[in-house]
Amino acid sequence: MSSGIDWTTVSVALITALSAAGGPFWIWHRQAARERESVRAALMAEVLALVELVALRGYVEGLRDAQAYLSPPEGASVTEIFEPRFLKYSVNIHEHYNRVYQANVTRLGGLSTDEARQIVRFYQLADSVRLDVTAGGVLFSGTADPDSFGEAADLLEAAMKIGRELTSERNKKKWGARKTAG
Repeated sequence: MSSGIDWTTVSVALITALSAAGGPFWIWHRQAARERESVRAALMAEVLALVELVALRGYVEGLRDAQAYLSPPEGASVTEIFEPRFLKYSVNIHEHYNRVYQANVTRLGGLSTDEARQIVRFYQLADSVRLDVTAGGVLFSGTADPDSFGEAADLLEAAMKIGRELTSERNKKKWGARKTAG
């Protein structure tokens, strides 16, 4: 019954068709994987640079020092407590300090759910502090409230903790393992 069908020709035709359809898909898949890894690497490099800058310039310590300066000393007299103290804290931070994040925010879906969540938290916390210490912010304008400085320091410390966790050696190894597996 099968004398009229040349199975070798049919097999070659099927293999050729699958190769023609599968080749571009495989290339697209590899390019997408490389792009995800590039976006991840760029975001982590930016986070690490920001963590290093904050540490190098002593921003958290500066905020804590300002908080301590404005806080009434232990056992202070009534006149010392009501002595007016006012302090400004400003940092010249360009609104595009996070260019890599801004350029790749639509590509966060290529990261793991946890990585994407932590990246967004890091930048939101850092941006909140940036708004406080740049023109129009409460610390930039000046305040007598030590809690304003304490809250900014707490937010910046939280962002730096997230940044250090994201860029830790353990996570770098995890990303490398994911890269070779993908």
